[in-house]
Amino acid sequence: MKPRYQAILASALISLLALGPAQAQEHNNGQSVPGQADAQKDISITDISLHQPATQGQGQTELYFSLTNNSHTTHLLTGVVSPACSTLVGYHTDQENTPGTRHLFQHLALPEVTTLVFASAGYHMLCVGPVAQVLTQPNVPVTFQFLGGSSKTVSAPITSGTR
Repeated sequence: MKPRYQAILASALISLLALGPAQAQEHNNGQSVPGQADAQKDISITDISLHQPATQGQGQTELYFSLTNNSHTTHLLTGVVSPACSTLVGYHTDQENTPGTRHLFQHLALPEVTTLVFASAGYHMLCVGPVAQVLTQPNVPVTFQFLGGSSKTVSAPITSGTR
């Protein structure tokens, strides 16, 4: 390749690299996404419980719940957090758990007019790093975060024993 073409190619690559971060900043500028600003109003969270194993050291604390999207707009769940857990991650009882499974609840589509159930016999969440002080309460707050910046906090009763 001639030196002149190498210089043009190098210049073009440097220009493209300089554009990358600016585009990422525009995408994460905090503006609401059309149709997503009030997702929390369209989503119902029911049948929620934080289940502790009957005996300490005999399993992990798990979060079960159902999500219902009552609107005619698909929404996106972008995270679930609780002060009872350092981290909540996706888990499946009977399948291999991959990074995709662990991050499932960071990009979960909630189809319009649909209920998704996350129970002990399938997909649900594991409480990684349970916070013992918080788990002594009868209920703990769990916050569901949605694309567009809205969120919904519900109270989850703490249950224990066998499934």
